[in-house]
Amino acid sequence: MSNAGQDRNISSSFAKGLAVLAVFDAASPSMSLAEIARRTGQDRATARRGALTLVQAGYLRQDGRMLSLTPRVLELAGGFLQANQFGLRVQPVLDHHATRLGAEITLAMLDNDQVLLLAQSTVDHGPVTYGFTAGARIPLIHTSLGRMLMACLPPDQATALVKKDPIPGHTELSILDHGSIVERIDKARQDGLVVTDSEFESGIIGYAVVVSRPGDTPVVVGSSAPRGLGDQNRQETILRELQLCAAELRHTNAVVGL
Repeated sequence: MSNAGQDRNISSSFAKGLAVLAVFDAASPSMSLAEIARRTGQDRATARRGALTLVQAGYLRQDGRMLSLTPRVLELAGGFLQANQFGLRVQPVLDHHATRLGAEITLAMLDNDQVLLLAQSTVDHGPVTYGFTAGARIPLIHTSLGRMLMACLPPDQATALVKKDPIPGHTELSILDHGSIVERIDKARQDGLVVTDSEFESGIIGYAVVVSRPGDTPVVVGSSAPRGLGDQNRQETILRELQLCAAELRHTNAVVGL
């Protein structure tokens, strides 16, 4: 099919409306039309039409000049989770291994050059570090989840991702040298696991292992712990439990086809 034929099959208005939904996050839970236009790169008239259409559809609410998401947006995520049987096939596995570990376990995948959190365990009295929820996005470079996801990619793709943009520093221990980061990704690819120390959040050690099989969409599981709880024995315990969790998800094909 020609590019022209492909274009005729795409609704640019619908795509622009989705872009409006995507700009809301924890840092910007509510925005004016001018802010939405700036963040989406749309002209103000286009952003206004898209936003007001979403208000009418019930996905945005308007309070004076400010707009924000409504709970109805959860229907979109809920359809994905139900279609892939997360409640039956993924959540019980995460919860089981998180209970054994005494810490949260997160399932994540690569999406638009970011880590997309797909699911999290629910355990009582587990330590909370980042406080993110399913659907949240976190950086690739300095998180254990992100680094493990990049290790699932062919080396040339991973290197291109690392070198694509300037590397931001989140903490004093964030590694900023492209070559050093690529070396750590290569080691993660070889080991099938990765540990990061205070690179994204000071005092927090991150752990991640791969779930997906080679050639499938990269999917990983990870956990984290305050540095004081991260002695060698504890690190080995966390990584071993993550590997058991990943093996169970892989054995049941719980994340195939994501």
